[in-house]
Amino acid sequence: MTEGPAYGPDDIVRGLSLPRRVGLLVAGLGGLAAAVTIGLLLATEPGGLPLRTRIAFLAMIGIGTAWAGFAGWALARRPLFAVDRVIAAWLAVAFSALMTVGMVTVAVMRAGPAGVLAVGGLGVALTVVASVLLARARAYRSALLARRHELERQHG
Repeated sequence: MTEGPAYGPDDIVRGLSLPRRVGLLVAGLGGLAAAVTIGLLLATEPGGLPLRTRIAFLAMIGIGTAWAGFAGWALARRPLFAVDRVIAAWLAVAFSALMTVGMVTVAVMRAGPAGVLAVGGLGVALTVVASVLLARARAYRSALLARRHELERQHG
């Protein structure tokens, strides 16, 4: 018979649900796989790639590495008060905006107005979705912090 539970308050507060852990693992492994694959492709290319292609590859390697790093951090640290959701949403907004700028730049140089509108519209749609997710994540974090302050006030 034990005097107390086998888990502490930190285990309860910092616990991540199984779907959340699986989602972080999928995001991290996906980002890592993309970064490694593109890095190997870049490293093993026999001839020199054009500058724009190298820049695009390096940007995709950076994005994949950022997602893998974020997932590793979130799984290892189990951040409190949904700060991981806010950081993930900021990453999505930044990378969506970066992708939109890149796609529109390529479309301006290579395609006509229809191509610019198509990729610009897709990029704006993705950025808007990411921004909505960011707003929801910030609202959820604010609600959690307000609840914490309320509990601290009630219990001294």
